[in-house]
Amino acid sequence: MVSRAGAVLSIPLLASYPYIALLSGFCLSIVLNCTSVLKNVLSVSISTGLLILQNRAVPQEQRGASNGVSMCLMSFAKTIGPAAGGSLLSWAQRRQDADILPGDQLVFFILNVIEFLGLLLTFKPFLQEPEESADQENGIQERRSQSELP
Repeated sequence: MVSRAGAVLSIPLLASYPYIALLSGFCLSIVLNCTSVLKNVLSVSISTGLLILQNRAVPQEQRGASNGVSMCLMSFAKTIGPAAGGSLLSWAQRRQDADILPGDQLVFFILNVIEFLGLLLTFKPFLQEPEESADQENGIQERRSQSELP
């Protein structure tokens, strides 16, 4: 729920960034600092919530592999991100006089679409908790009690 709430709040916050740039002086500084703090808090909340969702979506025996795959994909995204962002920004700069989504509004629109897709991926069909039977729970408890014996 924390990830979903953070994503829902991030969408209008990201949409407001092009309009924040129209401010000037002390007002710009205050609004920019407040939005940056809020965005950072929401980002950390979303990340933490997604890690918890991911760890609950797989059985205990597969959590290491799941975390490894997610770290690999995150590193890949961090590699591709700057190149994709740079090309998106250069495309947006060529569209300064467009009628629909001119310039920087295009960048933040695409960021909002990605944020919305991330929000959709937190719902049940994508990250569903595995069903544990009573035998599995008893097996885990038996293994714990056996490992505690001398």
